[in-house]
Order: sequence, then C-alpha cells, then structure tokens
Amino acid sequence: MAELNQFYQLVAIADTGTLSKAAEIVHISQPALTRSMQKLEAEWNVTLFDRQKNKITLNKTGELAVQHARRILDDVNTMTDAVQAYERSLRTISIGSCAPGPLLELLPELTERFYGMALNSETTASGRLLPGLEKGTYQVIITDREVTAPDILCRPLCTEELCLTVPPAHPLAGCKEGIYLDDLAGETMLLLNEIGIWEERVISKMPQTHFIRQDQDEAFSALVQASALPAFASNLTLKHSKRWAERTNRLALPILDPEAHITFYCCVHKSHKAYLPGQRMV
Repeated sequence: MAELNQFYQLVAIADTGTLSKAAEIVHISQPALTRSMQKLEAEWNVTLFDRQKNKITLNKTGELAVQHARRILDDVNTMTDAVQAYERSLRTISIGSCAPGPLLELLPELTERFYGMALNSETTASGRLLPGLEKGTYQVIITDREVTAPDILCRPLCTEELCLTVPPAHPLAGCKEGIYLDDLAGETMLLLNEIGIWEERVISKMPQTHFIRQDQDEAFSALVQASALPAFASNLTLKHSKRWAERTNRLALPILDPEAHITFYCCVHKSHKAYLPGQRMV
C-alpha cells in the first residue's frame, strides 16, 4: 500500500521538476527518492514518469496521481488541524476577538466560571473569526455584528464607546460635552497598535491626524502617563483597566461620531453553549 510520505515525495517532484531538488525538500538522498518512486509504481502497477538520460518528467498518469496526492495531503492537514483543535478545546478555551476591549469584559467571567481551564485569547481580523469558530480554532468569538448561522449561538456582549483622554491643560480639555474625529485633524496622538476593528472603523477616517504608535501595552501606558499628547481610551478600558483608573491627571472626553460606538456580540457553537456569557453552570 502506498505510504503518505510517498505522496509528499510525488508532490515535491511535481513542484520542483527535478529529483535532486525534490530530494532536498523531503530530506532524503536522490537514490532513496528514486527507489521510493519505483516502489510506488510497482505497488500500483503503473508508470508515473517518462525517463530519459539525466532527466525524469511526470507522464499523464503521474500528473493524475499528483492531483489525487495533493487532495489527500490537504485532507490529512485538515484532519490534523481538527484533531489538534479538539484536543486543545478539552483543556483550553480559545477566544478570537475583532477588538481588544470586549476581552476585558468577557475574560473575567470565563475565568471565574471555568476555573482550572486555560484561556487563550487574541485579537484578529473579523474575516477569520467565523471560519475559526467553525473549524474549532476558537471556541468563542467576539464580532462587531450579529452572526446568524446554523449551529451558532450569538448574543450581545457589550457596547464599547471611544473617548479621548487629555491632560487638563490641553486645548481640547474644555470640550467636556464631547468632540468629533474631525476636531483632531492636525493633532499628534499616541496610539496602541493592536486595536483590531477600530483601525478600520476610526483610524482610517483620520488621515490628517498624526499617530505615534506603540506595540507594547506597558510601554504605551507609561508613554501616555508621561506625555501631554491625546490618546484614545474607552468605557471598557476605563471600567476594567487599572492603569486608566490610576491616571487621574487626564480627562476623558466622549467622541460623538457614530463610528466611535460599536456593539459587540459573543458567538459560540451550540456544543459550547456554556461559554456564552451569563450561562449557568449545571
């Protein structure tokens, strides 16, 4: 019976066009690769290659074999991913979110309700969330819109509202009733890089605002504390994040644009209904 490694070898030959390069890719010697392909031909009682002096090419039968080999290898990779994802789900709750703020709302509840299980969360592109949930990469996803799909349960999680934080002496500090994004044209602001969907919803609509970006959360926090430059916060960071609560030298000004307000939804597969917020443990 043909072995899986022979399918890898066959595809490598098709992709590289030579035995020598294919042998390098599959980490065996060229003579060993030749013997493996001869064994495969004998097993199937077919000829897969046209052989000439110092040259070997796939014939029509070989090309068909490569097509099937690719599909089999894709299926093996899909199976491996599914099995590994299921194994992780037995001891880890993986959460994908389109923004970091809603994780501040969800993670404490899951930590309390599922003591002993590891929580793994990441902020990622919206388009990856539902496929990730369906594949088992995530057990919980947080989206910016309601998901209606078979076998998916979805409910509102929270609403995040952006605000602008400024020192009391900043020229915008008097706008206590709120400001618009256009009011920030020409301003220089501090910005944390990993903000998920807010990049598309808000930052992309501020071409005349200059942003000094920071990758590390703690470094960003220290920079904001030491700086007089404006920075974004939200009702969720103000509620959950200790670093904002300690920043008494800053005023939080509401942002009035509709883009600055997003209702987020928590979605799970029906088999993981218990992971929805507000569920009772039985």
